[in-house]
Amino acid sequence: MSSAGGTRPQQESLLRESLLLVVLLAATWVIAGFALEGAGVGVVAAGRAGFAALGLFLLTLLPRRGGARSAPPDRTPAGRGCAWWQLGILSLTGVTGYTVLSTVAISLAGPAIPSLILALSPVVTLVAESLLSRVRMSLLVLASTTVAIVGAVLYVLPRLGAPGGASVLGVLAAVGAMLSMAAYGLLFAHLNRGRRGPMAPRILPIFALGSVPLVLWAVVEVWSGGLFEPWAILALAVLGLAVYVPAYLVQHRIIATAGASHAALLGLAVPPVVGLAAAVLGLAALPQPLQVWGIVLTLAGMLVVIRSRSQRPRSTASR
Repeated sequence: MSSAGGTRPQQESLLRESLLLVVLLAATWVIAGFALEGAGVGVVAAGRAGFAALGLFLLTLLPRRGGARSAPPDRTPAGRGCAWWQLGILSLTGVTGYTVLSTVAISLAGPAIPSLILALSPVVTLVAESLLSRVRMSLLVLASTTVAIVGAVLYVLPRLGAPGGASVLGVLAAVGAMLSMAAYGLLFAHLNRGRRGPMAPRILPIFALGSVPLVLWAVVEVWSGGLFEPWAILALAVLGLAVYVPAYLVQHRIIATAGASHAALLGLAVPPVVGLAAAVLGLAALPQPLQVWGIVLTLAGMLVVIRSRSQRPRSTASR
């Protein structure tokens, strides 16, 4: 009875975190698009990651000022630091690799084809997660994930006729970005299963190390005469400190508790939310009927998965 009573708070907490993550990720698209009006892609990528790393660093300093000594240290395996090679893989796949590959994909193939390929990330992550953990995949979760992916595909389909064909290199870059983020989520979930305590100190080294190549990219871009307006720094500061920091904290908490596939699934809701927000603000046309059905299917599939996954942490934690 106690486990049944504890399920509802877990469901509500995971639902709140999932909705918050979707809203925050959607906000990153809007603010990043605004920043790109005054800076090049390299500067925006470096500013986003750099300011986020700065915000995570500031958060790690807060517990040291009183009250932190009363909290016992996390001595579980997930609470210990990861090896240097694991840190390198995490920063390469989750920060540097994904940022560079997704940027190249969008620049060469436009936004539609990469969005379609990235929509496959949840099912790839779900299958890999099940194989690695040697746990049979729930048919309900698999079916609901498939429904959500079909919805995402339906939302993207009307955009496939946009000008600018997709080059082979752009498609390969999109596949690389999808596999890179899937690998990152799986490795982070494996290293942080059962993680307790603040998440900022855990992910700070990943984003600090992953930001270094991006900063070098930005320096080369500006040195070569790329677009750079001073006001863009303010937009990037807001993006990194006020949006990406809470987004990363919530995202990684979800990965550690509900799994990498659950976090990947939430990304499917971001493009529709951005599209609806743009339509409400008068920046884009209203979604077509096919896209509306896509949004409904995506949200329905996601809600079923969230409800199913929110019941899992207590059972796994009790093993």
